[in-house]
Amino acid sequence: MIKPRPASSFLHTAAVLRELQAHLHDQERLLMLVRSLLPQPLDLHCLSAQRREGRLILHAGSSAWASRLRYFSRDLRIKLRDKGVPVQKIEVRVLIGNPRKTPPPRRARTLSSDNAELIGAVAEGIGDPDLRAALQRLSRHGRT
Repeated sequence: MIKPRPASSFLHTAAVLRELQAHLHDQERLLMLVRSLLPQPLDLHCLSAQRREGRLILHAGSSAWASRLRYFSRDLRIKLRDKGVPVQKIEVRVLIGNPRKTPPPRRARTLSSDNAELIGAVAEGIGDPDLRAALQRLSRHGRT
């Protein structure tokens, strides 16, 4: 009978998996270095860092944070060079997560009877007939 082995034992024996694990650790160290060189709170929004052919590819969680990372990329490249990590170019991308399949249910908004009366009273003092009619229709929603 074959005795089951923990999955972690395969990570230490298979050469490909060891190589992948080493690559993952290198990426984690690079990300920690990049984050240590970024100002707060920008450091928390840099989600991934990868080096490819002299380029540093950074991922941000949104386009707003990606723009801020791009703005800071020149200073970051200089700081990385000073730390012994030469980078010719920094690319910043937005990391897109899985969108929700169904939107969250919307709560119907209600108009209280006090607010409905107030809107009706305001409508009577409005000179524009279209605006007055729209406000009167709105005020009827709270009186039901």
